[in-house]
Amino acid sequence: MKKKKYFWLIIIVLLVSWITYSLLQPAIVYSKGDYWKIVYKPRGSGVTDSAGNPWSGYIKWRGLKEPKVLQVDLIVDGELVNLFEERDLKKNKDANFDGRTIFDPETFYNGPDISSIQAIKIAWEKDGENYEEVVKLKMYKRIFIPFF
Repeated sequence: MKKKKYFWLIIIVLLVSWITYSLLQPAIVYSKGDYWKIVYKPRGSGVTDSAGNPWSGYIKWRGLKEPKVLQVDLIVDGELVNLFEERDLKKNKDANFDGRTIFDPETFYNGPDISSIQAIKIAWEKDGENYEEVVKLKMYKRIFIPFF
């Protein structure tokens, strides 16, 4: 009976420690639209950089067939600000775009300012037709961080 108490006590202490650790982590930007998902989070202290925890992120295509991305814009205080143009989004190994994911290590380098940058607008071409989607940015506090 006494061993069972210690077992549950250890489980509760580990769970409370894990939740406390998770709540102390910085919030992340995680937004999903119909066709695109946007994630920005701190890179962590293991990355060699001049800033303490620089942010990095990606914009990921959620469809099956790869699109041809034409332009990516930030919506800052209601105005469009160009982030990437078609020439920056050519699919090759040295570019920001790999066919499904647009890598972005610089936009929110010091962390996102959600009060001024409200959304990201993405324009793409698929099957000869042009499409646009505006994905509103949302900041989430991480409650449960997985162990892996």
